[in-house]
Amino acid sequence: MSSFTCQQLDPVMYPLVNKFYQNFKVRGRAKSHDRVWVIKAENQIVAAAKLSLKDGQFLLSGVFTAPCFRGQKLASRLIKTIALDYRKPFFTFAYNHLVSWYQSCGFTEHTAPAELAPFFSAYQNQGRQIVCMIANKDCA
Repeated sequence: MSSFTCQQLDPVMYPLVNKFYQNFKVRGRAKSHDRVWVIKAENQIVAAAKLSLKDGQFLLSGVFTAPCFRGQKLASRLIKTIALDYRKPFFTFAYNHLVSWYQSCGFTEHTAPAELAPFFSAYQNQGRQIVCMIANKDCA
């Protein structure tokens, strides 16, 4: 059984998480202004998530666990760690089929704030079936 470590990455390490995302064909890449958390097993990234600053609001995206590590609540652990480390409200655009999972992680449905509304609309216009959600105080 693997021992897992959860940590916020230094931006100099972002190419490693981008390679992880690329290997699994996950949309988006970590940029220098993002904040990225990962879970490692035996020094290999097995789960990742990032907070991106969008016009003054933080948006959680890129929540992904490698398929062979799913079912171990690693993504939930990532979100809990982010909420504890960050301690400010942040949003996510959850796919409809994941809304109940995000609710179990402490999110509630929320109208997209004005700063995020253009991004939310653009994603919907691309055909993504999403719901705007906010991490509430019970997330951590």
